[in-house]
Amino acid sequence: MGMQQTDPDRRTGPVQTRPKRSDVRARIIAAARESFLRNGYQRTNLGEVAAQAGFSKGAVYSNFGGKSDLFTEVINEQTSAVTGSVLASSRRLASVIADPTAVARIADDLTEQIIGGESTLAMLAEVRVLASTDPELSEVYGRLRSTQRQHLLDDLRRRAADLGLEIDFDEARANLLLTLVQSLATEYAAAPDAMPPSLIADTLQIAIRGVLR
Repeated sequence: MGMQQTDPDRRTGPVQTRPKRSDVRARIIAAARESFLRNGYQRTNLGEVAAQAGFSKGAVYSNFGGKSDLFTEVINEQTSAVTGSVLASSRRLASVIADPTAVARIADDLTEQIIGGESTLAMLAEVRVLASTDPELSEVYGRLRSTQRQHLLDDLRRRAADLGLEIDFDEARANLLLTLVQSLATEYAAAPDAMPPSLIADTLQIAIRGVLR
């Protein structure tokens, strides 16, 4: 009886390809974002996050140092759209200088993003409270806030320089915008009736005009 030859083109099962690291991270971040928003920081379980993303818990730790690092990634991703809306384009920055009424349009757009992202920013507020008694979270929160503030400051300075505008954007102005946006979102999440969108927009207009002086 001769030996049966195997067809090299035949496959006994589907070929398993290893997902790209960027895809793994993206899936884990997406699952973590859902869990943080649904359960809050303290009740989020990394094992459950990993399972939801389709990976082992080890995959979480190999891509992120732990819950605090994963939370930082989620917050950075979620808040970038909101903080980036503050004078989001060179065209808008120029329009504010040339037409003060443009501030109202920017404030209205930013208000919409604050209302849409209030759950994420409220989650950040939870961590801020926990950080007051947890040294590890305090370090994470401090690093996160410093990074966000510096990114916003760099962005504002770059846009002003591109337009040749003589506006002295400093750390205090960037801090005012960033802190105000997140505080308004937290207040809206806690008591929307006491913090209506019209009040948010009016508050932002005052702040933006002050920053652009």
